[in-house]
Amino acid sequence: MKGSIAGRHDSRHVAQSVGGGKMRARRVVIFLLWFIVVSVVNPLSDESRAGADPVKGIAEKPQGAPEKSMTDMRIGSEPIRMSLRDFVWLVREKNEQIGFQDSEWAISREAVKGAKAIFEPAFINSYQYQEDKRKNTLQELVSQGFIPAFKEKSLNYQAAVEGLVPTGGRLRVGYTRRDFSNSIDERYGVDQESQSVFGASITQPLLKGVGVKATMAGIKVAQTDADIAFQNYRGQMMRVIAEAIAGYWDLHLAREKYKVRKESERNAEEILRHNIARVKTGKMAETEVLEAEAGLALRRSLVSEAKQAIISAENSVRTFISSSATETTAEIEPAETLSLEEIKIDFKGSLAKAFKRRAEYLSSLKKMEREDIKMVFAENQTLPQLDLKGSYNMNGLADTPGNSWEDAWKRDYATWYVGIELRLPLGGDKKSVSELETTRQRKRQALLEMKAVEVSLANALDTAIQGVRNVREQARHTAGIVDMNKRLLEAEMARFQAGKSSSWVLLAREEELNKAKETEIESLVRHKKSLFQLELAEGSLLVNHGVELMEAGLQ
Repeated sequence: MKGSIAGRHDSRHVAQSVGGGKMRARRVVIFLLWFIVVSVVNPLSDESRAGADPVKGIAEKPQGAPEKSMTDMRIGSEPIRMSLRDFVWLVREKNEQIGFQDSEWAISREAVKGAKAIFEPAFINSYQYQEDKRKNTLQELVSQGFIPAFKEKSLNYQAAVEGLVPTGGRLRVGYTRRDFSNSIDERYGVDQESQSVFGASITQPLLKGVGVKATMAGIKVAQTDADIAFQNYRGQMMRVIAEAIAGYWDLHLAREKYKVRKESERNAEEILRHNIARVKTGKMAETEVLEAEAGLALRRSLVSEAKQAIISAENSVRTFISSSATETTAEIEPAETLSLEEIKIDFKGSLAKAFKRRAEYLSSLKKMEREDIKMVFAENQTLPQLDLKGSYNMNGLADTPGNSWEDAWKRDYATWYVGIELRLPLGGDKKSVSELETTRQRKRQALLEMKAVEVSLANALDTAIQGVRNVREQARHTAGIVDMNKRLLEAEMARFQAGKSSSWVLLAREEELNKAKETEIESLVRHKKSLFQLELAEGSLLVNHGVELMEAGLQ
């Protein structure tokens, strides 16, 4: 049985001697690997579909929306006429608050991936050289042929795959080989022996930790957390875009007021020129010139005030699209027109939309779902730990690794066991009971939060609807006031030209008309704001402006 180790490890010799055993081994290995892949990896397929990104797709830019970006708004460039739709798209793309919440959502999606890693199988591989030398006891001395000391050299190799299965058990499939020589082998003229062990073991919970629900609880919680983060992202986008739209209409208001006041300034200049000419001809007293100059000074002051209002509103708009005044001097001009819109309002229909689209409500539903998952898991954790354990190993022993491998697959020498292990806390498992009660309270909190959101949502919607109706009525009244003041001014102008009125009265009448015009513009802007506040209340703001994040089930 002597010979070089290299000779015994010759690949051709091994292939010939153990060919039949390798074929049987290959079949078993393939089956076990298939079982691990199906049990460990495949369970994630359905769950990954259920817990995939809660967004089916992000809305694409429609035709005609944003033709210009902030890169077009360079220093000294021409004014940018911007539609509301383009502006909303720029806000979505550029706003830091929205971007921050988007990152939070991305973090939660990574957490889902991390939770799913519990099913990732692990490959275990080790190689170890070991030497043992010790004196024999009297009993060992007799049993080993009166060898005074026991010496052994060994090479130990291990390869295994281990992973969690959906039922909560842990499965291990592995191969161990031990090549060794010792003083007993030397006594009998054996160069070395090789031992091969191929087998599998499993530990399967029967009570605590058993079943797919308990095993997948962490993944499902992470998925619902990602869904909540997504709704927070939508909610933040809605709030920011609503504020941005308000800023857009404030800029529109500032520019329209400037136009009114600039026209009033020109009218005052014309009156002043008219009065100076008539004073020179002796047809008007000099005090009329002073009154006209005072009126012109007041209007120039109001024009300066309007300019500052434009600057303030414009910088506010720039803030929403993350553009500073140092980056661009291009003026932003809203391209929308101010007009009254007739819309049909249905409280029940709008409320139904709100329950389907409002981020706060959808988030509260996900929180309830999350607490339900935690409740099931917490109830399971109060059960005793009872595990089914089993193992099956095929053993082989020969003079070479190849022969020991073949010997193992003959299955003449098998080791197996099956049994159960009970672990029972003597104090009643106070920790698990406490966690269960904590989960009950959190579920109660989630339910209360959902009910509070329902009430708040309905009241906010009613407020928004009433706001639309009232503001529309106000806008109609202001339009009539403007018309009456125009006629009064025309009549006063005729009196003035006939010498029957003064500059002070004429300018006062013109000022009343300007105030009425500004009030009309303000009422129209409030009308526009009331419409998007209604969109915000019913959760349709994003979809109406073409930037909705299309979620499964969101209609």
